[in-house]
Amino acid sequence: MPAVKKGLIAAACSFAITGITPSFVDAAPVEAIKESRQPNVLLIFADDLGYADAGFQNQSKDVETPNLDRLAADGAILTAGYVTAPVSGPSRAGLMTGRYQQRFGYHDNIGPFVLEEDIVQGLPLDLKTMADYFKEAGYRTGMVGKWHDGDPKEYWPHNRGFEDFFGFNNGAANYWVGPRNLKKYKNKPYAAIYRNDELVPEFDEYLTDRFGTEAVNYIEKRKDDPFFLFVPFNAIHGPLQAKKEDLERFEHIEDVKRRTSVAMSYNMDQNIGRILDKLEEHDLMEDTIIFFLSDNGGKIEGNYSYNFPLRSEKGTLWDGGVRIPFSVTWRGTIPAGQTLDEPVISLDILTTSLAGAKIKQQEEWQLEGVNLLPYLKGEKTQLEDRFLFWENSRSSAIRDRDWKLIVPNKHHKNANPQLFNISEDIGEQNNLFRKHPGEVKRLQQAFDKWNADNEPSKWGWGRDLFPFTNGYRGRND
Repeated sequence: MPAVKKGLIAAACSFAITGITPSFVDAAPVEAIKESRQPNVLLIFADDLGYADAGFQNQSKDVETPNLDRLAADGAILTAGYVTAPVSGPSRAGLMTGRYQQRFGYHDNIGPFVLEEDIVQGLPLDLKTMADYFKEAGYRTGMVGKWHDGDPKEYWPHNRGFEDFFGFNNGAANYWVGPRNLKKYKNKPYAAIYRNDELVPEFDEYLTDRFGTEAVNYIEKRKDDPFFLFVPFNAIHGPLQAKKEDLERFEHIEDVKRRTSVAMSYNMDQNIGRILDKLEEHDLMEDTIIFFLSDNGGKIEGNYSYNFPLRSEKGTLWDGGVRIPFSVTWRGTIPAGQTLDEPVISLDILTTSLAGAKIKQQEEWQLEGVNLLPYLKGEKTQLEDRFLFWENSRSSAIRDRDWKLIVPNKHHKNANPQLFNISEDIGEQNNLFRKHPGEVKRLQQAFDKWNADNEPSKWGWGRDLFPFTNGYRGRND
């Protein structure tokens, strides 16, 4: 309990005992308590949700996400929001550290091949996570959902700054795992559900619903203290599995797979609504910074999520792989009803959250995001000029406010570099590579300077690049 609050309660008890009625009792305690509280930080992460698959994007007519829409309407929609990678693992590594994951060789998902024989795959244990920073500042820290990192327990969330973890550590999980969680553990232990170190007993709940329940319970449990809660849903990542009643709601969608995908996103939205309702119940919306985004773009023929008007999909460095639905809400601090077009990236979340919580950022943390609050609050009309970078074992890309240079096949003789005026050509259709050699040179030089400080990719999926076998997805089972 905050010291100010404890003191006020003690004073109130003292006055009650002595029968004295102080003149400040009517107003000052509530104001003092309010001012003493640091804001909660709630980070909601969808999985493989396409750019067009949130209703507030106004791109797809078949999706229904009323709670995401009300959340976005209560704050700011960031139309040029990006993540640091087009696949789950490295995207989360960048998000959690506030640093480009290439700095520590985490270019791709954990895979079957490694660069050197003794490499252990996962987020390096000497790096702090977002949860570490908040825990050290006195916050309660919790995570509910999908973690996608190294297999040894020391890499799991409850050993990376989160006091409370409920979920799984794997790329995917069955949505009906609950009634057979113990059996699932015997066959595929990494797709089973845990609470910290303990395997969860059988439960009869659709997995997205259970994650919603756990998040609501966490808020109820920690409502009196500042908390950082990370809720990375595995929806709408495959397998494509939806509840019957949700499928029936969208029976008008003829394509069965698209219908299932939309039903899954609707269910996730309903659970996000439960989380928001719990915050409302305890009058915490003005005390909570809420970020929503997806871990990467949608996989059109994987989970039938849509990215239009963007080009391509998950796994690529076209905008369809890395540009995602993104909103930020902090009622009473960030003006509602905003649509903002400056390019931002998931790295900005940690820096912005620390600033909102008045936690001083240390230079040795080497965080690479920027504080978005002055921009979100309308104190600045645009962000400082900067570059955003992407790089994996096959491709690279860089953009600033107006231009994007992408090299889709960097190891090929015909690397096929392409340049787009991305602020005017959101679909990356008009290649200006030959027309603007000066812009190509400028962007390539900036990329090379950034890349010089990166470690080589330590693992991946191509035997031609990684000479040592490391078991199936880095596992020997």
